[in-house]
Amino acid sequence: MITTKIKNDELSKILKNTVSYSNGFLQGIDLNRTEFNKVLGGYTAEALGGYIDSKARMNPSMLHHIYEWNEVGNKGSRLFTINVDATKYSITFNGKFLSSKKPASESGQVFVDKANIMENGISVTVTPKNSSVLAFEDDGETVFTANSVYIAHPGGDQVAGSFGNVIEEFFDSYLVQSILRPLITKLKNPKEFSALYSQGTKAGKSIGVIAGRKYFSMSGDRLV
Repeated sequence: MITTKIKNDELSKILKNTVSYSNGFLQGIDLNRTEFNKVLGGYTAEALGGYIDSKARMNPSMLHHIYEWNEVGNKGSRLFTINVDATKYSITFNGKFLSSKKPASESGQVFVDKANIMENGISVTVTPKNSSVLAFEDDGETVFTANSVYIAHPGGDQVAGSFGNVIEEFFDSYLVQSILRPLITKLKNPKEFSALYSQGTKAGKSIGVIAGRKYFSMSGDRLV
């Protein structure tokens, strides 16, 4: 039989350091909350942008309005931005539409506020500006008119509200299934706590803080 003798004062020190290590681990997590949320928020915003681009390429008739003309699904031609504000206890996403700068190939005119107008289903009236007549394509035919043209659904019937619907779809389904659930699964296994536990029984709280910060970080394979 193998026996091990541990002196009372040594055992007391180990137990004390173990408690301090555990408390330090929790403190390390708390110290890293803001940075964790900033990285998670940035990663999520990037994923959201990619998700919208993918949906746009699959459904150009619905989402063409949030890109420059003939650039549907192109990241560099987006007419929207997604900004992130992260604090210790929250992540806030704010989106806004950008002004279009590229003229439409049919008219040669820049529809500056096209993303906002089309997304919100705002009707528009087009009138001649530098000419006495308007010229436009209608079902493949060129039409000339001296009258103003009223457009009830600029961009088409499928456009209004489609951008908002895709964002809701992302946060209601994709975010949970593809990002948060895998992340939570990985966080359920605090391997950093175990990896530094032996050192923690000797050094106590300081090592616990290091372990906690390593655990609650976005380094390594947390999001991949």
